[in-house]
Amino acid sequence: KVTKKSEKSFSVNRSDSMEKASLTEKAQGARFAGVSAQFSNADLKDTNKVEVVLRSSIQELLQTEFPNAAFPSERDRENFIELMAKDPLFRGKLLGHLEKILK
Repeated sequence: KVTKKSEKSFSVNRSDSMEKASLTEKAQGARFAGVSAQFSNADLKDTNKVEVVLRSSIQELLQTEFPNAAFPSERDRENFIELMAKDPLFRGKLLGHLEKILK
């Protein structure tokens, strides 16, 4: 079997447009104006408040970065927020970003 090497190179350049960026990528670049106005870095140290901060951040991220995200119901939207808040990889990256931007 003979295969010919393509002359065109394949690359994914996401820096040109954040429009197609993932939720994690957008979270790491978000300013979270509403969350920043409501919470402080000390809230991230409080085990009860950190959950509220996380869910508020995800909610704000959906509203600001993914305004066209459609969910069949409000319950499905809440389930998605809960899923993302519990995802260890996303949670860690979001908390790291929040530590940098919250005062």
